[in-house]
This record gives sequence, C-alpha cells and structure tokens, in this order.
Amino acid sequence: MPTHRILSTLAVLLCIAQPLAGQCLPAPAPARATATAASDVPSPDSVLGHALGERFTDVASVERYFRALAESSPLVRVREYGRSAEGRPLLQAVIASPGHLSRLDEVLAANRRLTDPSTTEAEARRIIADNPLVAYLSYGVHGNESASTEAAVWTAWDLARGAPEVAGVLDSVVVVIDPVANPDGRERYVSWYRQASGLVPNPNPESREHWEPWPGGRYNHYLFDLNRDWSWVTQPETQARLATWDTWWPQVVVDFHEMGYQSSYFFFPATEPINPVYPDHILEWGAYFGGANARAFDRCGWAYYTDEAFDLFYPGYGDSWPSLTGAIGMTYEQAGSGRGGLAIERPDGSLLTLTDRAQHHRVAGHATLRAAAAARSRLLSDFARFHRTVDQGLPDFLIPPDAVGRADELVAMLTRQGIRVQRAGQPFRVDARPHPGFEQRRSFPAGTFRVPARQPRGRLAATLLQPETVLDATYSYDVSAWSLPYAFGVATHAARDVPRADWTEHRPVQGDPAGTPAAAGAVPTQGGAQPYGYLVRPSLEGWRGVIRLLAADGRALALRRGFELDGEWPAGTIFVPRAGNADLTAAVRDAGLAATAVPIETGLTTRGRDLGTDEAIPLSLPRVGVLTGEDVQPTSYGAHWFFLERTLGLPFDALRSDVLGAIELAEYDVIVLPEGGVGDSSRLAALRDWVQGGGTLVAVGGAAAAVAEEVGGVDARERPESEEEGDALLARALRGREERQLDRWEQQIPGTVLPVTLDPDHPLAFGAGAAGDSTRLFVLHTGGSVFEPATSFESVAHFPAELRAVSGVISDENLELLSRGTWLATSRRGSGRVVLFADDPLFRHFWYGAFPLYINALMLMPND
Repeated sequence: MPTHRILSTLAVLLCIAQPLAGQCLPAPAPARATATAASDVPSPDSVLGHALGERFTDVASVERYFRALAESSPLVRVREYGRSAEGRPLLQAVIASPGHLSRLDEVLAANRRLTDPSTTEAEARRIIADNPLVAYLSYGVHGNESASTEAAVWTAWDLARGAPEVAGVLDSVVVVIDPVANPDGRERYVSWYRQASGLVPNPNPESREHWEPWPGGRYNHYLFDLNRDWSWVTQPETQARLATWDTWWPQVVVDFHEMGYQSSYFFFPATEPINPVYPDHILEWGAYFGGANARAFDRCGWAYYTDEAFDLFYPGYGDSWPSLTGAIGMTYEQAGSGRGGLAIERPDGSLLTLTDRAQHHRVAGHATLRAAAAARSRLLSDFARFHRTVDQGLPDFLIPPDAVGRADELVAMLTRQGIRVQRAGQPFRVDARPHPGFEQRRSFPAGTFRVPARQPRGRLAATLLQPETVLDATYSYDVSAWSLPYAFGVATHAARDVPRADWTEHRPVQGDPAGTPAAAGAVPTQGGAQPYGYLVRPSLEGWRGVIRLLAADGRALALRRGFELDGEWPAGTIFVPRAGNADLTAAVRDAGLAATAVPIETGLTTRGRDLGTDEAIPLSLPRVGVLTGEDVQPTSYGAHWFFLERTLGLPFDALRSDVLGAIELAEYDVIVLPEGGVGDSSRLAALRDWVQGGGTLVAVGGAAAAVAEEVGGVDARERPESEEEGDALLARALRGREERQLDRWEQQIPGTVLPVTLDPDHPLAFGAGAAGDSTRLFVLHTGGSVFEPATSFESVAHFPAELRAVSGVISDENLELLSRGTWLATSRRGSGRVVLFADDPLFRHFWYGAFPLYINALMLMPND
C-alpha cells in the first residue's frame, strides 16, 4: 500500500475517535425550563453502543433508539405510520414542548384551518398569534445516502435534551422526524457494507467497500427511486407517508440527501428551472434558510454551495411536492453517498468520514430549525396566504368518464395525494378548453370528474393536470413533462365558472387503485342460468381478472375485430365462453371479474364476426422471464417487477443476465429485457436462437436498441451527420464551453410528451389509444432512440410526419430526427417474435396509457 494510503487509514481511526465537531457553533441562550434534563434522556451512544459515525446504525437499532427516547422524554412521541414492502416499520417522531404536545390535536387542527382557502386573513392572524409551526425533517429516502439517518438520531437527541444549538426551538416549532424513509434500501446497504469492510475502514476509493454491488441500496424493495414517487404514489412507503400529510401540513420540509463524495454540501436556494406555479415567497424563503445555513457553515469553516445543480421543477421530489402544498420544501445534499462508506479519501487528499457527513447534516438541521423558530409568524402567515390565494389564475379541470376506467385510475392517483375530486350527479354545459390533442366539447355527462382549483392542494393538482408546465431554462435535473391526462390518455378540459351539477365528493373504495367497487357475490345472469359467456373490455382491471381466470385453468379468447352485441365492443374484447369453463359464473366471480364482465346469451353478433370466429386469439398463461442483473437498469427492472407482481398479477421468473447462456430458455414463452444492456455476443446469440425456436422477446429502451438489429432484424435510425463545412464548421469547433454545454443539452430529449400514430388492427394496440381514439396515443419519450421503418417488420406505433411536442422541451433537430420513425416495432423471426419499444412503457409506473401495449405484448403476441 502506498505511504499516503497507510497514513489515510491511520487517520480514519483518529478522525472517528475525535469528539463531535458541533463545538464550532457558538452556544445560543440556555434551554428553557420546559425541556427535559439532559441526564434523563439517553444519548444515542448509550443505547446503540457507538458514537456518531463510528458505525452504521441498522434500521432495527434506529427504531430501538427512538422508542427509548420516547419512553424517557415527555417531549417525544413515536408513531408507526406504515410498513415498507419488506415489512419494516416507518416511523415519525413528534418532538414538541410539553405544552404543545399535551394539546397536539388542537394545535394540528388549528394548523389545518390555515390550509382552508375560506379561512379569512383575520382568522388566520388569530391562529398564528399562539400556534407553533410544523417542521418535517425527512432522512434516508435513498437508502445508501446513509449519513442522513445517523444525523436524524442525534438531532432527535439534541431536541429532546434541550441542547444549546436548538435552545428555544420547541417553543415555536413542532418537529416531526422521519428517520428512515426507505428502510429496505438502507438495510440492503448497511448489511452489505458490514460484510464488505474490514476491521478498519479503508479510505481508498478503489477498495471493495466503496463499490456497492447491483442494485445498490439507493432504491426500495421494488427498486423504485422513492424521491421520484411523491406524485405517482406507487410504492407502499410513499402511500403511507402521504396518508399522514393532512395530519401535519408542515410549513418547513427538509429532505436530507447525499451526493458524490468529491463534492461539498448543497442547500437552498434551488437553481432554475423553478416550477412557475410557486408563489414568490416559496423562493424567498429558500434564500432565507440558505442564509441561515451559510452562517452556520461559515462558523464551522465548512465548504458548501447554493443555487447550483438542484432545481425545483419536477413535482415528484421530496422538496417540490411539499412546496406545492404550501411548505418551504428544501433538499440538502451532503457529499458521500454510497461510495462514502465510513471514510473515503477525496481527490484533493482530504479524508471524508461518516462522522463528518452526519455532523454536517446535524448542524444544517439545527440551523434550519433555529431559522424557522425565529420566523414563525411570517412563515405561518405566508403559508395561510398560499392557501387563501391557491386558485389564483388557475382553472378547474373536468375529466369525463370513459368506458375502460382510465379516468377512474387517474382520479385514484390524485386522491391518493389528498387532492379533492368531485363528481357530477347530472349532465351540464360549460365553455371549457380541451387540452391540446383532445376534442372540444361543451356538454358533459353525469359522472364527469371535477378537480376544483380552490382547494388546499389546488396548485399541486394544476401542476399534475395542466397540459404543460413551462420550463424556462436550458436544463432540467429530471423529465421536462409529466401531464397526467396524456399519461393516461384521458380527455381533460380546463374551465372556469363551472355550473351546478349536483356535485358530490368522490371517494374511491379503499385499496382499489381504479376507484371502482370490488364486486361480491354471483355475477348477475338472466334467471340464474349459466350464460353463453361473458365479454370483458380490454382494460387493466379486465386483464387482472382474466389472468386469474387462466391461472385457475379457465378458458378465454381475445377477439381481433370490433363487433356489436347489445352494444359496441372494440377489437381486443375478451370472450370467456361457457364451453371449457366449468361453472362459468363461479369461475368469473372467483377471478374477480364480476365488476367488469358482461354476461351474454348468444354468440351471434348483430355486426362483425360472430364469437366463434376462427380469428380469435386463444389465451393461455405465458411463462415469463425478466432479465435482471448488472447489465440492467435497476429502476427499470423494478418497474417491471412491480407491474407484473403487484399491478397485473402475472407470475414471472427473474433471470440473471450473466448466466443467460446457461438457462434453459425453451421453458419460457416470453422474455422481457428492461432498460439497459444485454451483455456480450453470446447472450445475444442465445436470445436469437430462442426467438427463432418460438419465443417472444419484449425489449424496451436501451435494451431494445441493443437487440434490434441482431435479434429482431430492425435498424435503429441513425442521427444524420452534420452537413456544415468551411467557416460554419470552423465556427462550431471554436465555440466556448458554455455554448458546447447548451448544444449538448439541446441534443438530449429530457422526457417529452409526443404523439404517436397507432395501427388499431394490430393486437399490440388492442385497448390502447387516447380518449377513445384507437389510432393515436401519447408517449413520454427520452433519449432520441427510434427505429427506421421497413417492410420487413410491423410498425405498430410511429411518430407522425411534421412531429410537434405536446408537452415538454425538445429541439427542432430532434423532432425532425423522430418524425415518421417507429416507436413500437414487432418482427417475426423464425417461429418466434420480437417486440421493441423505443422507451420503457413502465417508466416510474405512471404512464398508464402505455400499459395496454405492454400487456398485449405478454398476453397476445405468443399466440398471434
């Protein structure tokens, strides 16, 4: 080992043995008499057996400490607000003065009145006069950003013991600490690190303990990035947390993170782009808290930066979502992350320890709470004004019902976030403006959903439902578009002065993502006799039931063409016949199809093919494998895992990509390649041979590009070479760095909503389409990958000529590149088939409009 490495290793022991660095802060005034005596409150090291940053604290030990703190201190209450996917408790510790804690329900009720738009300014002033504000501190949403949870433990102790650094804070602030927002990811990281490290931490960045194996601890059990899930509410951790938000309605929210170990520390203000729906005071308070943190870090001599890299645009972050509900939501980023371990040597030769990282977060938490306490009345006043003016300049949104329940699914996503939705009891007329791409209408039927702007979460609703959130910048940290009406393919209209229509509050049935009641008992039939069969419209809920039916050895067929039989039925309708299904009514009921299946008494249609047509596609439960491992993007595999297991209920096997050649692939009907690569040529050869033998390969995004030519016989479209020459080429070569960076940004496609044209007669497109139009769909496109149309394969979905963005940013050059390119391709290869998606249709599990295409690839293509 080089000499400097030996010295660094010795320095680790010295650094970890040092006392805490908080003494660089001048002590504020002594704590009030209401605080518990410090000697009565157990310190973390007395319960856990190690000092701050000396070791990683596992999830069970974090819970043990918070329980001990609550038992010993009258200032602390701990509540379990949910469970992670692996069953670990999710905790919120409420820390408040005895006076506030003893009447906490009253304090929180008064706080909630500030969120009511009808609360007058005078009433708000009366509440603000003696009510504390609420600060919510969230730690560890990324499991391998481990220093934050260590800081949470010690920050809670500081508050409970009345430490000088937080003296008097509890007189003005109720503090809620969520110490481990992602317990499954943290446990994955901590468990691995303990196995990978030696007796003494090795600071060499190349050492094994600084390189997590796939998939890493960042993500939750299903490998979702929980810091992208706030607006889509797909994961149990997010659902449980947001279910508590109406309890707290915090005014200040801090989401503690970590970033690359070479960096320093980031706190607000955020950089551009900023979501334009925020009122000015949200940004002004970001600067206020940034100044408070800067003064604390200046006193300690610590490096930091603001107004760089981290923006406030995408709505699904732990800072932006709370800000859309009126809080001052902020991200704090400490250098370290999964590479940091217990100690790591940085490029400049300095040593960064877990103690350092946790202490930085601890001091930032102190500074934030002191600043919040000092500005209590102004923060509460701005919070009340945010809600009093919440609908300023915003319309109501109207969403007519649809035949396959996608409007219900969209509304369920909104209501899981606490957004109020109403439903019309009678038809009405109103001048309304349709979102671009949807048809104009003035008459709306009974059952139409209304999302009023004048409600506590009106700005959040507007951000999610408006056709576009304008990105006024040249860069975004995440996708540039997300409009839910396009994601679900549901027609949405903006309107003002909506008339009376017997509006009632819409409350979806608990636990049902589509918001439709789960049917019980027998399916209704005429006279109690067994019907000729049942028809099921192609929908997410319908396919769930059909898969359960097939799993119970039931029989079903998909009909290739639309027809009439007591109403209109689209192509892709599923026919469940009496023939082949013993006790048909019970089979349909047991499969959970009672709410969606329609009994019929004849197979003779009044238009179109009869139900016994030879064109029907017989359905069977496919044996599915999904590729996983080092070559696969964890979040993409996680989305496919979650969708198949939790959303669709289709069993599958996870197949390691590194042993693909050793797996008996002939056992599988379908193999799915999530976003990422495939590996070496031998794996491609194994997949090609399997497809030729009759398998169906479904590949998305980068994986689709990787196998397109070799396995599918499909060419990816190449970006044309620059035609510049002479002076123009020289001028481009002499551009400055900023111009080059801008050019690179313009070459990207950072998540843009684009229209595609569908082939409605192809089985892949059955049940898809937007707002009842089976010939078109909206997709969220990233990266610019597209396939070159050819007669040798079928283009099921393609970008139209003269392509224009529906929502989000994209350059004219990229629009030209994508125009008339294939987005969804399928080709026959030998006895099998290849299905290629240019993007991942399951990205973050919120683009419901693409779900039918993916389901059809699994359920219909093996038999087409």
